[in-house]
Amino acid sequence: MGEAEDETGVQREIDIVGRVTENISKMLDDKLAGVIKPMNELTEKFDTLIERVEAVEQRVSDLEDITAANDPRICALETQLKKAMERLDSFENQSRRQNVRIIGLKEGAEGDAPVKFFERWIPEVLGLEETVMIDRAHRTGPPVKFAGKEGPRAVLVRMHYYTDTRKILQAARIKGNVSTPAGKVSFYQDFSAEVVKKRRESATARRTLREAGVKYAFLYPATIKIFNPDGTNHSLRTAEEIKKYVDKLQGTS
Repeated sequence: MGEAEDETGVQREIDIVGRVTENISKMLDDKLAGVIKPMNELTEKFDTLIERVEAVEQRVSDLEDITAANDPRICALETQLKKAMERLDSFENQSRRQNVRIIGLKEGAEGDAPVKFFERWIPEVLGLEETVMIDRAHRTGPPVKFAGKEGPRAVLVRMHYYTDTRKILQAARIKGNVSTPAGKVSFYQDFSAEVVKKRRESATARRTLREAGVKYAFLYPATIKIFNPDGTNHSLRTAEEIKKYVDKLQGTS
């Protein structure tokens, strides 16, 4: 009986160990299944992402090849466009050659008949003996600001003859400040917005040249012609050339 009982006990322990082992294996399988499934899904997503990245890289490479092939053509088109814009600006300034821009004249001073007013007023304030013929005259643009204050709008006068335009501008330069009962006024040649921008960019440099006693001429569209003491001269045509010359003059380069 003793040996039979021992064998039965051993078998019982083996059965218990087997059931425990089976339960542990099942639990591990369930746990691993919960981990493996998301990992498999994540792996699939990474594979898809890698495929998309490779596709994008290929497209970028193709675009770079196309861009490289088109670079010479694009550069040529940019050059042609620049030349076309310069010609257009030149044509615009040609069409403005007979215009005179008057700054500072009090609003309404010209009355209801501006053409007649300026045909009389311009020779009077500039001391011209000859008469001038005007096609049209009108206010233009926003109010002009002086020393932070808002002043009257500019007056644009279209002369019938270009010779009258030159005569007026020359007389205004000689006279300098022009004071009238309607306010202090200035006469300017009418330029396109691009030329005005270029001329403004060199304003500080021109003031520096004047203060340094450098003799120069300011030529169309925005060229500074320097007259050297030895009788020679040279021209500064770009903002970079002007800056380098002024920096050298001031000893900063």
